[in-house]
Amino acid sequence: MKKNFLLISIISSISSLGYSEQVSSLATIQVKSDKKSLKQEITQASTATKGTLDIKDVPQTVNVIPQEILKEQAVTSMQGALQNVTGVGFSTGDGQRDQVSIRGFNSIYDSYVDGFRDDAMYFRDLSNTERIEVLKGPASVLYGRGSPGGLINRVTKKPIDHALHEISLIGSTIGQRRSEFDFNQLLSNQLKFRLTGAVENSGGYRNEFFLTRQAVAPSIEWDISDQTKLLVQADYLHDNRLADQGFPMNPMTHKPLALDPKVYLGPANGKEAANTDTEVKSATVTLDHRFNDIWKYHGILHAYSYSLDRQLPNSAYSSADKGKTYNLSISPSHRFRNEKGIATQQEVSGKFNTASIEHNILIGLEVNHQNKDDKVFSSSLSSNLQLNNIILPIWTPIPTGTPTTNSKNNSTNEAIYLQDLIGITPQFKMLVGARYDSLDQKRSTLLTKTNSKTYYNRTDRKVSPRIGLVYEPLDNLSLYTSYNQSFQPLSDALAVYNNLASLQPTQTKSYEVGAKWDITSDYNVALSIFNTTQNNILQLDPNDPTKQTAVIAGEQRTKGLEISTVGQITDKLSILAGYAYLDSKITKSVLLTVPVGSSAALSPKHSANLWAKYKLNDNLYVAIGGRTQTDQYASSTNQLKLPGYTVVNAAIGYSKENYDIGVNLNNLLNRHYFASAHGLADQGALIGNPINGQLTLRYRF
Repeated sequence: MKKNFLLISIISSISSLGYSEQVSSLATIQVKSDKKSLKQEITQASTATKGTLDIKDVPQTVNVIPQEILKEQAVTSMQGALQNVTGVGFSTGDGQRDQVSIRGFNSIYDSYVDGFRDDAMYFRDLSNTERIEVLKGPASVLYGRGSPGGLINRVTKKPIDHALHEISLIGSTIGQRRSEFDFNQLLSNQLKFRLTGAVENSGGYRNEFFLTRQAVAPSIEWDISDQTKLLVQADYLHDNRLADQGFPMNPMTHKPLALDPKVYLGPANGKEAANTDTEVKSATVTLDHRFNDIWKYHGILHAYSYSLDRQLPNSAYSSADKGKTYNLSISPSHRFRNEKGIATQQEVSGKFNTASIEHNILIGLEVNHQNKDDKVFSSSLSSNLQLNNIILPIWTPIPTGTPTTNSKNNSTNEAIYLQDLIGITPQFKMLVGARYDSLDQKRSTLLTKTNSKTYYNRTDRKVSPRIGLVYEPLDNLSLYTSYNQSFQPLSDALAVYNNLASLQPTQTKSYEVGAKWDITSDYNVALSIFNTTQNNILQLDPNDPTKQTAVIAGEQRTKGLEISTVGQITDKLSILAGYAYLDSKITKSVLLTVPVGSSAALSPKHSANLWAKYKLNDNLYVAIGGRTQTDQYASSTNQLKLPGYTVVNAAIGYSKENYDIGVNLNNLLNRHYFASAHGLADQGALIGNPINGQLTLRYRF
């Protein structure tokens, strides 16, 4: 991959354009001298309504991780950032990608960037991320198909109103070596330019681990007039790392294999024969026009490309001599993915009255198209590891001859959506919305050079409604109730069966009630109680001995409660905390391996997070926090159980006008815990890092 040439080309091409202040549908927290409080940053999230409404008027749960928290915790990965969100379970993602479950539902395809679907399977970098917003519950009314649990939206950094030149260095005691840069320049009264990026060459706690990464994201903003603004962005990421899936289940104990936590179950030459190499490029053009003080236009054009070259060691556990000798068979596979897509959103928002009733309305049109190609090459090569005396093999890369999988996937989605916040009285409001989607999807497989097969070629037309009632008895208190529907096509389930073309998408219905209370102007508490059911879940047909057909016989239900609090307790003490209770069960099933009543995968019943910071003076602060959760299952078969854990983290930071120094101590009590698992199989139990320290140096000039 010609990384250097590409980086130079992106920067030089964007530098020749011009531009200024943005009015974004997903408003970015700007860096200004009058710095916002933590509560203000978080409660101004806009993913739930695409930026047109005050968050207190939104009858839905939104969790936010702002830039301030990301910096204080020295977070550089999505999984690290989402430790600050309750009700989220973590998957190992086949050693290939960020993957989570939200409220007990798999959300593999529910990543977004600035409101656009970002469903390519890769590890995201946070060097260009201003904040992360997690929208809980179905979001089809504004975003189309998706998980019942919710979605994750990264809000990117954009040009700001003052000069910024910042370089950061991050290192850790377990091998992290990373540098970041963030430059913003005012080119004229109408033009602003920003360039962010990162370079990383890190080791890790587990044997053989490595991570090399290069990221760069230029953007330029042009204030064409007082009413019209243009934003042009580009983003490039190259990520190469060890493909690590952790440990499989010991079938006799139903626990992860009891091995040295550092042991890697793959070839000794992982850099050459067991790595995940991804490259992601994107470009976005945003035009905002204000017709007057009431009506606005917001239009975006977004394009991306993604490539994956992954060599993965697959494992199969076996036992001999009645458990006295344990053996694990590992074999390689080689996967190539190539994707490209283009999408546009066109939106008009405004306000008007009908008699005494106020309307705050958003009308949108979205069109997107994606092509996804997937090839897998398998090998007859296998290596047996004797687990009481592990000697890792040396593998040569798999030759790319005839693939065992060779599929082509095409989709086109056309949608129109409407949202209206109706002010019936100053205290009583109603949020109504609906979206119509026409989704064409086709998956075909080239079995040989001359023989192809189409698994499905279908069009789904769905209407996704939303209705919510908000009552504000006091200016600082809102009570709400809401109902949402969403859908997810079965092609998003990854599994391939002969009869997919005849099966309907999953259907989701969700009810939620809650309250949002500004105890003070800088301190907020939110509560939500919800009940979400997804039916038409794809399951293998138990009456088909060939195992080539499926039925839509499964159903999953999650009942739960979430509490979150954020803001300034005093002038010196700030807090971000939350608690979630999830009762997530399989309520219908035809599979003996997944009986009714099974717990959903990666859904701990209780989870909580905390980050508390105390300012000793204007320059020095200390912070403590962490995450705790009860046990969870690696998959809905409820065979591999991961025990609950509590991880405590601490930090101390010192800031001056030109520099910051931060020291983080992670897993302060040195707990042994499993941070993630597969989600769809009883394997992939990946251990969390032991106690470790991080040092961050940040210099501004």
